[in-house]
Amino acid sequence: MERLTGLPKDKILDRLPYLGLDIEGTDKESVRIEYNPNRPDYSTDYGIARAMRGLVGTELGVKQYHAAAGKEQVLADKSLAKVRPFIACAVARKLTLDEETIRQLISMQEDLHNGIGRKRRKVAIGLHDLLPITFPVYYSAKDAKFAFTPLGSEEQMTIEEILQTTETGQAYGHILADTRAYPMLYDSKGVVLSFPPIINGLKTKVETSTRDLFVDITSTDARLGDEALAIVCSALADAGGALETVTVSYGKKKVVTPQLEPSRMKFDGELAQAVTGLSLTKKETRDALRRSRLDLDPKGFAVIPSYRVDILHQVDLAEEVVIGYGLDKMTATYPPSGDAGKFDPHASFLEGLCLTMAEAGFDETMSFDLVDGASLYGNFRRSSDSRLEVDNPRTAEHSLLRDSLLPSLMAVLGRNTKNEYPQRVFEAGKVFARGGSGVTEGVSIAALSAHSSSSFTEAKMYLEALVKKHLGELADTRPASHWAFAEGRCAEALIRGTPLGYLGEVKPSALAAFGLDVPVCGFELDLSKRSKPQG
Repeated sequence: MERLTGLPKDKILDRLPYLGLDIEGTDKESVRIEYNPNRPDYSTDYGIARAMRGLVGTELGVKQYHAAAGKEQVLADKSLAKVRPFIACAVARKLTLDEETIRQLISMQEDLHNGIGRKRRKVAIGLHDLLPITFPVYYSAKDAKFAFTPLGSEEQMTIEEILQTTETGQAYGHILADTRAYPMLYDSKGVVLSFPPIINGLKTKVETSTRDLFVDITSTDARLGDEALAIVCSALADAGGALETVTVSYGKKKVVTPQLEPSRMKFDGELAQAVTGLSLTKKETRDALRRSRLDLDPKGFAVIPSYRVDILHQVDLAEEVVIGYGLDKMTATYPPSGDAGKFDPHASFLEGLCLTMAEAGFDETMSFDLVDGASLYGNFRRSSDSRLEVDNPRTAEHSLLRDSLLPSLMAVLGRNTKNEYPQRVFEAGKVFARGGSGVTEGVSIAALSAHSSSSFTEAKMYLEALVKKHLGELADTRPASHWAFAEGRCAEALIRGTPLGYLGEVKPSALAAFGLDVPVCGFELDLSKRSKPQG
């Protein structure tokens, strides 16, 4: 970093936090930092140094990267159209690679895999020694019996063996679980470069003797692949590499990569001022953006380098103005009111309820607003007519908006059957319901007690004590039916005739569904129907 920035160590340490980087620790030779995943260009020292030079003013504005026209070609076959259809490539020549540079590149590769690449599902990156490769290179599908020597092995292995026996095959093989057409990148002499997104071939392994690199990025989304390649190429150029383009042919369609030209976004000065509180002239705004390694052209457009894939909105540009201006230069602006602040009454009321439950021996839990259908409906065998389903959920476990806290609490008890009893848990959190033309949001508190002598009487005792202490009222109960509680062991709680919630003993079928061998009692109160809190 001292070499890349021209700054002494103390200055680097002083400025790193103002780039949005958290210093986790330091020693004599290195600094351990954490960067936010929205800044994948910070995945190498080269990217951090590039931003640092702008912040301290030694190198301002958009750094221009140029890839000379190259002769190399990649031929992509349509057999991968439904598997991993896109590939973007580049060449970097005249590199001097030492162990530290290779470590930086591999670290960047894995960070991009986990971030932009969504654990290689969307993007996979291959770095190869260019020397053993004979162009054109082919990107096409192979069957499970195809064999080559993968990185880390001295013997040929079939695709099937790689997926079943290698560490990366076991970790990422699920990405290709639904296909028999396995992506393969190989040259004109049959040398395998990569089996994306699983593993590279041995013959193009990158070592300290490597001088020229070939980069391939396969993806399910062409935009993400281009973004990842721009980040990789900017790092390779800063490491001393001379970039060259590669032509990718999809039949008659030809695409030249990498694309390193900056993009432009209309800059909204009024919004930036409103968001940041800074009243800057156009020149001061441009100077701030240039220190953030961006620019502002004469027509009022922000100029954004290709590796800044995080800038998506005007608010992102406003943030860059603040960073370039200097967070340490900003002063506090006090609100015009002379009144003192106070705690939100509703939040204080909830905190008081939770404190009371904790003092009564209940452990507080915090679960997701999104739940799975089995817990919310299947395990209680209740009607699903009012279910609030999420369109295109990422996982089945987070597919519904919950309308009750009880299933989440039952799931907690179900995961702790090997622990000692009694077990008492509670949660105060959001619940949702259909209302009017949309969804209404409310707040409930629910509690469950699990042990051999758990009963309706116990649930009523805790509910009445809670209501009396925090609502200043006596809770009445009347027999009722509820989807979570057993018939004849359930009641509705009321205050002056207004329904507040339900209490009872959990039905045996629900106990069995969650794997519980002891009785469970509890209650759930709708806090949106509560009376005015006391005090």
